[in-house]
Amino acid sequence: MHENEKESNAQKQTRSTHPLIRTSQVSLSSNPDADFRYTTIFTPIGLYKGQLYAIKKVRKKCVDISREMKKELKLLRDARHDNICAFIGACTDPPNICIITEYCTRGSLKDILENEDVKLDNMFIASMVADIIRGVIYLHESPIRFHGSLCTSNLLVDSRWVVKLSDFGLFAFKKGIEDNSTDGGTMAAKCTKLLYRAPELLRQGPASLVLGTQKGDSYSFGIVLYEIHTRHGPYGETGLTPMQCLQKVLQVQDNLYPYRPSLQPLETSFDCVREILNECWAERPDDRPDFKTIRAKLRPLRKGMKPNIFDNMMAMMEKYANNLEALVDERTDQLQEEKKKTDALLLEMLPRPVAEQLKKGHKVDPESYEQVSIYFSDIVGFTSMSAESTPLQVVDFLNDLYTCFDSIIGHYDVYKVETIGDAYMVVSGLPIRNGDLHAAEIASMSLHLLGAVSEFKIRHRPYNKLLLRIGIHTGPVCAGVVGLKMPRYCLFGDTVNTASRMESSGVPLKIHCSRQCKELLEKLGGYHYQERGMVIMKGKGEQRTYWLLGEDEEAKQRRTYERSQRRGSRALNKYIQGTIKQQQQTNHLAVANDLGIRSSLKNKNVPRNSLTRSSSLESPKKLRFATGSLLEHHRYHSDEALLEVVTDSYTGLRRSSGASCHSRYEESTLSCQSCEDLTNLQRQRRPSSYPTANTPLLLNHKET
Repeated sequence: MHENEKESNAQKQTRSTHPLIRTSQVSLSSNPDADFRYTTIFTPIGLYKGQLYAIKKVRKKCVDISREMKKELKLLRDARHDNICAFIGACTDPPNICIITEYCTRGSLKDILENEDVKLDNMFIASMVADIIRGVIYLHESPIRFHGSLCTSNLLVDSRWVVKLSDFGLFAFKKGIEDNSTDGGTMAAKCTKLLYRAPELLRQGPASLVLGTQKGDSYSFGIVLYEIHTRHGPYGETGLTPMQCLQKVLQVQDNLYPYRPSLQPLETSFDCVREILNECWAERPDDRPDFKTIRAKLRPLRKGMKPNIFDNMMAMMEKYANNLEALVDERTDQLQEEKKKTDALLLEMLPRPVAEQLKKGHKVDPESYEQVSIYFSDIVGFTSMSAESTPLQVVDFLNDLYTCFDSIIGHYDVYKVETIGDAYMVVSGLPIRNGDLHAAEIASMSLHLLGAVSEFKIRHRPYNKLLLRIGIHTGPVCAGVVGLKMPRYCLFGDTVNTASRMESSGVPLKIHCSRQCKELLEKLGGYHYQERGMVIMKGKGEQRTYWLLGEDEEAKQRRTYERSQRRGSRALNKYIQGTIKQQQQTNHLAVANDLGIRSSLKNKNVPRNSLTRSSSLESPKKLRFATGSLLEHHRYHSDEALLEVVTDSYTGLRRSSGASCHSRYEESTLSCQSCEDLTNLQRQRRPSSYPTANTPLLLNHKET
């Protein structure tokens, strides 16, 4: 049996023992066996022997393994360099014909250049360019001889920002690949990739049939170097399509400079960069420099960089971390702004207490209210007006009217339940109870709305008078959130029906008031009303009702003042609660920082000593001593003992005050210099807040 056949059998046996697991192209968060640091997956990947590898699908129906192909596979397997993407193997079993290579977590250089959030300074650019040059020089000096398809999408970046060359060699393996560039998107991507190819290679025929050259790699490197500096594609912002750019590149005109990217965007770059670009873009291949010459001429790019590779890498990672930290802060601020907008929108749809419960994921149970006041109104003649108007005019009319209404009800302690067509429903006394004031709030609001309607102008019918009909009623209701999709806060009970009947049995430009509401308003005082008499209501029989006529000016001013006082008190309570919550979070972060717990980037400015650490004697804890001999297996060689304060397992014990701690220490027989110093410090500084009962505290203690 030949050596290659033995190797093939060994590979098959290994593959059967450790199968290559194809995982998600988007995320691996659902795979518990995959340990990786980045959530963005730029290519199909697989898990093999506990490591991630990239999978490149090859569109071929079958693969005939020839001697030439075996040589290519061996060359790629033996190619090992820091700037070469390692070749792992290939699958030749249809329909899963693919190439397995090393996986680079940051994707391709093209992905990085197109990501505006990634800031590339001169040091990053110089390091990436140096990596590319080293990788190409290795290929040119190896039996592979050239890359042939050098472009930003074939330059991969690993987690340490090292650029690695990929997609080279294997010409026999890739021969006969099916072309699926029939749709516009695939054709444009193919033309974009051809822009990196040297003109003489483009004129020879399709890229799959023409092998590359070392001088062709020099031309491709010039396009890559240009794209790294401009970050606007291989030819910059030209306004031309990739196909049009290709046609201009292929044109050969005597005494005319061939079509190349404009160097105008690089006026502020190094002179050596512009000089190398002109040399790499030469029309004659012999006029282009080799990569050792390119490396020598681009040496000024590395000015200021440290000679130690590790130092450069650490500096790059530090800059990237700083940029990432600023980016996270910016994204967090944007998230907070979007959260505020979402909360504001939610509070427009649901009452604040109900919205807060839903945000916490709690169930909102239905609640009964002994007495609330409900307002109903509609527009007399709305149906006929809608029939004579266009839909857009009706929408504009209702929007103008309800915008006016919404601005008015914001001055009162009421909640807008819903609007259905021309019907407008408002309630007071829920979800926050306000005693008997709900009747006064609804009555004053109704009078205010009626006064505003008299001055309201219909946009498409300015001479028509708006006829608003209002009905108010007081009684018990049950309220709750109904539905999962688009949840609504709804009211249920006979009171809702009665209020609706009060509105439908009223007359335009008058406020129809029920007997229950009138009695409560009479108790509050300050309102004028007139008895209407007995009115027959559907489902209610005869009911004695009243017209609400007006409100005393003195009582109106008094209620306005009291209303503002209540709102100010609520705002103050809300501010105090928010301040207390923020202080608790700050104290928690301070304790976490004192214990060495890493906090989030947004809290990096919280002072580490903002919370005073209290004495260990303030809460019931156990003291445990360990001598140096007991710590020997932990590689601690010290004659000192370690005083470790261990939190009691029962966390429900109440923390004692500072004075009781001091008295307890004085009454105890404990003799310890560290504890005495700590207690003396406690006498001088009485902390206003303490760590939690679960906060461990370590003190170095010398045996006395």
